[in-house]
Amino acid sequence: MEKSLKRECFKNYIPLLIGIFVGISLYITVGWWGFLIIFPWIGGSISIGLHVSKDKKGKGKDLGRRITILMILPVFLIFLGVIQRENLQLEESVFYVLLFLSSGLFIRVLIHYAVAKLCGPLIWGRGFCGWACWTAAILDWLPIKENRVIPQKYTRIRYLTFTLSIFVPILFILGGYDWKYQHVNESGGIIQEGKQGALIWFFVGNALYYVVGIILAFSFKKKRAFCKIVCPVSLVMKPQTRIALIQPKPTENKCISCNLCNKNCPMDVDIVNYISEGKKVRSSECILCGMCTHVCPEMAIKI
Repeated sequence: MEKSLKRECFKNYIPLLIGIFVGISLYITVGWWGFLIIFPWIGGSISIGLHVSKDKKGKGKDLGRRITILMILPVFLIFLGVIQRENLQLEESVFYVLLFLSSGLFIRVLIHYAVAKLCGPLIWGRGFCGWACWTAAILDWLPIKENRVIPQKYTRIRYLTFTLSIFVPILFILGGYDWKYQHVNESGGIIQEGKQGALIWFFVGNALYYVVGIILAFSFKKKRAFCKIVCPVSLVMKPQTRIALIQPKPTENKCISCNLCNKNCPMDVDIVNYISEGKKVRSSECILCGMCTHVCPEMAIKI
């Protein structure tokens, strides 16, 4: 029993160790001191969340994840957004990609997208959405007890917002907007700090996301309505999530089809269908929040 507790305690600190390793590796590779703050902070926040959850029961175990996602929020909004003036939203990243393709100028934000939303999902799927999204960090704490299913027809709106997120920056550039002058400072081919224009886009974009997210949450009686209906970033991670290394999967315990996992899933995944057939949950909507494992009375699901 004592060995089992020690093993469980050690597992909780693995995210912190990974964060330290990634932070040091990127610092050595890129040379920016900020990585020594960002990734250990993210890993440490996840470790704290796991530690908080270990003594909770049922849906109460989700408290740890919600604490984690709230702790990570200042890294993206305050440190990177306000202090460093780096906008990690999809719209701004389109500018960075175009700048890189046209001039070879490399921007740190591209590292974020590569780690969190392109390559990382091959390992943890949409775990970023469940544990690190700064928009969901607020939505997950809204005083909404219901978790209604979002009709399928509304989820297609994401494809429109994704298209707009890609083409609006391009239209700005085609219209003569000097994005490089307004947004970035060049130093040795790497952006060290954004300009005033980047900060304005940051505030406007995030404010819009929060306002729309909160309105949708109360309108549809679902905290994550924004994720299902509007969020364009989810589409970037969907293909990798289907083949991700880490996915909810059945245990040796038999599923009794009580449907509690489906009722409590914030992303409307039909978990019972996967687990009852002995399959991994390969849905591209899964955000690895772990709620299905928390509420299963038979412990028929694990991550």
